[in-house]
Amino acid sequence: MATVSTANPNSIFETAYRKLKDSVSSADASAFQSTSFEEVWKAAEEIEKAHEARGNLRNMRRIAPFLKGLQNYAKVIEVLCNGTPYMPWIWAPVKLMLQLADQYTSIFDKLLDAYRQIAEVMPQFGRLQTAFSNDPNFQVVLGLVYSDILDFHRRAYKFFGRRSFHLFFDSMWKSFEFRFSGILKNFARHRDLVMREVVTIDVVEARELRIKLQQELEQQERKTQNYYLHDSISWLKLPDEEHDDELDRLAEKRQEGTCEWVFRNPLFQSWKIDAHSDAILWVKGIPGAGKTILSSHIIHQMREEGRFTTAYHLCNSYTTGKHLFGELMRGVIVQLLRANPDLAPYIFENYANKALAPTAARVKGLLEKLVQAIPSIRIIVDGLDEYPLSDQRTILNELLSLSKLHGAQCRILFSNRESENINKRLNGRPTISLRDQDVDLKNDIGLYVHAELDRLRGDFGNALIDRIERQIVAKADGMFLWVRLMMQSLEECHSPQELVESVNTLPEGLDKAYKRILDDLQSRSSDKSIRILQWIACSFRIMKVHEIKDGVVLQMSGAILNEQTKLVDSFWEHCKPLIEKGPKNTIDFVHYSAKEYVLHETSGPFLGFSEAQHGLAISCLNYMNSSYCFINSAVSNQALEMRVLKGYHGLHHYANEFWFQHLLQYTKAGDPVEDEELDMPLWEIREFWKQEPGIGAGNLKLDDTTSADKINAQLEALASTPLAQYMGLDILTFQKFLSQESSSHQAPAKLKDEELRHDPTHFSDISQHYQNIVRTLMDCPVNKPPEGIHPQELHTFKQTYVDSAFICRYRECPRYSDGFKTSEDRDNHEKIHTKPLRCADPKCEFFARGFVSKTGLLKHNRKYHPSPEEEAPPAFEPRQAPEPPLVLPPDPALALALAPPLPVPSLPLVPNNVPNSRYQEQAMLASTPRRVSMAKKGLKVHNCNLCTKIFTRAEGLRRHKLTHEDPKYPCLWENCGRAFFRLDLLERHQQVQQHERNANQTGNVTGQESN
Repeated sequence: MATVSTANPNSIFETAYRKLKDSVSSADASAFQSTSFEEVWKAAEEIEKAHEARGNLRNMRRIAPFLKGLQNYAKVIEVLCNGTPYMPWIWAPVKLMLQLADQYTSIFDKLLDAYRQIAEVMPQFGRLQTAFSNDPNFQVVLGLVYSDILDFHRRAYKFFGRRSFHLFFDSMWKSFEFRFSGILKNFARHRDLVMREVVTIDVVEARELRIKLQQELEQQERKTQNYYLHDSISWLKLPDEEHDDELDRLAEKRQEGTCEWVFRNPLFQSWKIDAHSDAILWVKGIPGAGKTILSSHIIHQMREEGRFTTAYHLCNSYTTGKHLFGELMRGVIVQLLRANPDLAPYIFENYANKALAPTAARVKGLLEKLVQAIPSIRIIVDGLDEYPLSDQRTILNELLSLSKLHGAQCRILFSNRESENINKRLNGRPTISLRDQDVDLKNDIGLYVHAELDRLRGDFGNALIDRIERQIVAKADGMFLWVRLMMQSLEECHSPQELVESVNTLPEGLDKAYKRILDDLQSRSSDKSIRILQWIACSFRIMKVHEIKDGVVLQMSGAILNEQTKLVDSFWEHCKPLIEKGPKNTIDFVHYSAKEYVLHETSGPFLGFSEAQHGLAISCLNYMNSSYCFINSAVSNQALEMRVLKGYHGLHHYANEFWFQHLLQYTKAGDPVEDEELDMPLWEIREFWKQEPGIGAGNLKLDDTTSADKINAQLEALASTPLAQYMGLDILTFQKFLSQESSSHQAPAKLKDEELRHDPTHFSDISQHYQNIVRTLMDCPVNKPPEGIHPQELHTFKQTYVDSAFICRYRECPRYSDGFKTSEDRDNHEKIHTKPLRCADPKCEFFARGFVSKTGLLKHNRKYHPSPEEEAPPAFEPRQAPEPPLVLPPDPALALALAPPLPVPSLPLVPNNVPNSRYQEQAMLASTPRRVSMAKKGLKVHNCNLCTKIFTRAEGLRRHKLTHEDPKYPCLWENCGRAFFRLDLLERHQQVQQHERNANQTGNVTGQESN
């Protein structure tokens, strides 16, 4: 045999062995190493006995050729593997997987069928063992086959090794089909290599082909897995890109060296590691004690550690119109799914691809299944006290129940303030009270104060600043937030005396600190400060600087935006430190307790809720009326570009989405809508309706009647103002119409067309026109601005709107009123909304293309991928006489050398060295007369699971299935190049070729003679 490669067979064996061993548990690895081949036979025999006792025989003979193939292969590599642990790993996993699959009929059949398919393509080494056992190339091929066998074991073990694997097996096995077909192709290719030993083995070529196939399979697997993951997340309808952004922002706010004490705390260590301790841990503390920063640090550390599947939920006070527990569940599921993407096929097949709505009940059921399947889950919920009381109760009850699920390894940490609801449910659970961590908190606050005051040391000296540090730490009383609030007053000191006096007069506690700040605001700019705080406290989402800047101006009746009324960018800074600038040019309260204080009676209240909603409604109405210019033909496009560029429409996205909601909230607060300030804007906005308000809603078809009932219930508060009520009916019905499931599969452009066509108002036309102008300005180079626009103005515009220029075009999405930096970012985000319904077969071209309707998918599946129950019942046919057996001509020698091993359907399942088996008795009884089979009656009962064909005989089905595989029998005639699925077809082809060549030769001789 020619030596064409220097590949080391031992390294191939070692690599395959290590990969499998590293993927199994230590207990299973130990069991595999000590399992003998006879134990595998015995286990298979015991399983068949158990099936027979249950009256549920599964044709265990399907595994016999596979086990015999492993046995023959083991004899060939026995010498090569002397002194190594490699041998038992060939057969030991088979025993475990048979035992695990035994109780589940469908899974057991899939496993046996996989073993049968492997047996059909496994090489037969017996005839070549003596001649080539010492040849290094032949040994390399042996190593490649070993790698194939262990590769299948490793991937199959992944399915069976998962907790509650029976729930997810069918879906996950479908996603495995690409990889399994690749393993079968490797077996077939290595079998052909062995059969060509009579010539040579080109091991280099074999390894290159193997690497190429591996790369193709991995690429296809990644592509298919991405489809599964994308569709599953899209079904949950939760854009998750912002959650990690907030987590990163919190991590940046943590002072280096703080929060480390929690990982040494015995209660935390027990919750984190001890499976027998309480599954719940409560971290409680007063407002401003650093609970959220502590939670974010715990999340980061546990994720970096990698021992757990860590999920989290950060609560906030922007809760209006949200199903909070549903949002929490969907967020946790997305995180679990990203950490365990192999579970995505289950969600895809059972939820996403069935076009089922993600109702709370379905999402809850799915979360329970995932919790039972995924080991070592840790969930951190921070700030639950910021949610309404009813939602607190629901979330606590459901999460506590989740932690008690049978077989689950889910442990939950709550981090929040005390409240009546929370105390009632969590008292008696393991609790870390930050009040009790006085020493650790003082050390952390000391680190924070030292860093904050470090810049003052150059002006005031180390001695004074050290004394100031000690005073502030003592007064902080465990509150980081109090320190943050007081730092601004210290920065305004310009002499040691001022600094000392300022520290001595610092208020005690957060309430007094807030009161001192608000008193100062009222004394300096009372009216403007109140309007700024109203926007931050009562908006439906977190606001951007340029939105509040316009909203504050428009909050007075008849107000307009122009160069004289536009505020400067620093308009809000006098409200520091009560509010602060956040990521993406947003403004929010420094802490939830600040928002709570300004709305609570403790402060007066400083802000009245009804008054605030009234002001925001007027501001939004004034803006909407000013947007009429976009549909006014008398206003040129150049004039509109200039208005947008100068920032006169910065409030557009927010006002367009929420103007009516603010009006409704003001009404529900108990005050009448009829007031002079609201009457005029309401009558003016009537001009935006295409028909009389209320008529458009009747032309919009909703999926269910309950939606219309809910809308009418919301509008009861406006009964005294029919015009506003009819406007609300059109607005709310239109919003619901666009957020229905029927719209979720449409492309953005088509959905936008639907919006423009069905909108009972001109608001959609205005938004599209505005968005087009924004896109034109954002895409325009600064050095080539549109006519009449200065480059500096264009640059300023881009800097202002860089984080929100391009909004999501799906109405139900939170990003509909809060955009993205670029159109590319927006398009990538919108992929979670454009979820097509896919063919269930990943190998079908319609898996990637998908369908926009459930009806189209069902028609496709019935035509090309029917399930057995969808097949039409076979027509009655009279019983026919059995067909005579087919007699094949003797095998040609060349074809025999290339032929794969024939299947052994009737051999008993017994090792060669086990005499007098009960299988011998079964073999003797094989000729006993039995009832006439369905096949002999002429009934088509054998379905091909790869196409729509049905066969009368099992043999016919088996021969047909070969046509779905790569041809295994090549013709060796020169310049032919054809290959066949079956040996008999190759023989027939060779006979035809021989006849034609003989005829050609005869014709050539005749021609020569005539010449």
